[in-house]
Amino acid sequence: MRKMMLAAVAATAIATPAIARDGSGYVGLEAGPMILQDVQLDYVDSNSDINDAFGLDYDTGWDADIIGGYDFGMFRVEGELGYKRAGLNKINLASEIVDTTNPDGIIDPNSGSGRALSAMANALLDFGDSGMGGYVGAGFGIARVRLAGSFDGTFSTIPATQFSFHDSDSALAWQAIAGVRFAISANMDLGLKYRYFNTAKFQLRDDQTTAELSGKWKSHSLLASLIYNFGAPEAAPPPPPPPPPPAAPPPPATQTCPDGSVVLATEACPAPPPPPPPPPPAPERG
Repeated sequence: MRKMMLAAVAATAIATPAIARDGSGYVGLEAGPMILQDVQLDYVDSNSDINDAFGLDYDTGWDADIIGGYDFGMFRVEGELGYKRAGLNKINLASEIVDTTNPDGIIDPNSGSGRALSAMANALLDFGDSGMGGYVGAGFGIARVRLAGSFDGTFSTIPATQFSFHDSDSALAWQAIAGVRFAISANMDLGLKYRYFNTAKFQLRDDQTTAELSGKWKSHSLLASLIYNFGAPEAAPPPPPPPPPPAAPPPPATQTCPDGSVVLATEACPAPPPPPPPPPPAPERG
C-alpha cells in the first residue's frame, strides 16, 4: 500500500495550485489510511541495554486532521491538529533475545495499538492556477505518542515472561507534505495529500518491570481533503468596450464648370457647345 500512496502523489510533480484564494484564510478536514512503520523499541533495565529489542508491526491504520491557514499567494502557512491510530499486529524480536522455544522470533500480541496526537505548523509552496493545483511543504511541531501492548514469551537475556505497556510520551515531530487540490465551487476545494510523519525518540515504561522502552514513530498517510476558502475568487475583468466605428471618409472635392455643372475636381469640365451657325444671306432684288 505504501507504493500505492507514493504513486498517487507522484502526480503532484506535473499537476497544475493552490486553490486557496490569495490574501484570505481557509479551513479544512482531512482523513485517510495510514501505514505505521515498525516501531523499533530499545530495551533498558538494570542488567540489559538492547537496541531494537522489540519490533512492533502494525496493521494499516488511519489518520485525520483539522487544518486552518492563510494564503499569501504562492506561499501558505497553516496550523494542523492531527490524530493517528493503528492496531498492533505482531512483535519481531531482536536476534540477541530470541529463545530456543521461539526460534523464529515472532510473537502474536494479546492486544495492542499505537496512537499519536500532534500539533503542527506547516509552510507550503503552491503552484498551478485557480481551478487545479499542487503544493509541497513541511511542518514542525510536537506529538503525544501512546503505545499499548501485551504479549507473553521467553527471552534469552531478559528474565520477564510477560510484557504489558500502556504509556505515552511527548516528542518533537516533523513532516513532509505533497498534494493536489481541485476547485468544486467558488469556495470549496477537494484534495488528495500525502504525508510522511516522523518523531524524535520517546520514552515509555513497561507495566510489570522497571524496564524503559524507547522508539520513534514514522508513518505514511494518504488523505482526502475538503477545504473551505473564505475569500471568493476574483471576478474576471469586464471585456473592453468595442472600438468606435471608423470615421466617414470626407466628400470628394468638386468644381463648378462655366456651364453651371458640378464635376469632380479631378475631372475636366465639359466643352462649351459650338456657336450657332450664321443666318443665310438675304436674296438680292432685281
